[in-house]
Amino acid sequence: MRSILAALAATALFAAPALAQTEAPAGQYVVDRTHATVMWKGLHQGLAWYPARFTNFDIQLTFDPADVTKSKVTATIDPKSIETDFARTRAAGNTTDFNAELATGERFFNAGKFPQITFASTAVTKTGANTGKMTGNLTFLGVTKPVTLDVTYIGNRNDPRVKKHKIGFQALGTINKTQWGMAPGGPIADNVQIEIHAEFVQK
Repeated sequence: MRSILAALAATALFAAPALAQTEAPAGQYVVDRTHATVMWKGLHQGLAWYPARFTNFDIQLTFDPADVTKSKVTATIDPKSIETDFARTRAAGNTTDFNAELATGERFFNAGKFPQITFASTAVTKTGANTGKMTGNLTFLGVTKPVTLDVTYIGNRNDPRVKKHKIGFQALGTINKTQWGMAPGGPIADNVQIEIHAEFVQK
């Protein structure tokens, strides 16, 4: 699912002049993982949103500010890198490795059989000065389905530390887990929210 989120990088395409001192240059960008979060949230037993995140992912962006429809995003996510707060909050004496259960369990991401989640953008459209929608193909559990994400451009700047240009955005979306073969019902509701906050750095 993370790869889905990565595609959202194209949100940079919706740069608003008021937010940026200069226009972000065209070219190749890669996600700055130390300043990026790829997470999802599921409604647990109809009571509260339970968050988790992926910590190992790669997102590549081809950015064309002159024509956003020509921009492209690809992403890969390692489902084994899923992380929750369960180990920090579980009751004393509980040794369950819930992260491993989510990563490798056949009811969940089944990473032993499906070691990658991928996303490839297919279309980008603008909905406002700094907002847009990105559609792409999300693949996990051996199933490929289209998804659409709402993206918001945050800004861009030249980073003097790395002497390269950087772009920032957030992206939100919702998918139905059953469309990728996960069983319906259970403690987590079928509709799962995706949330991404990320910086991209010029190659």
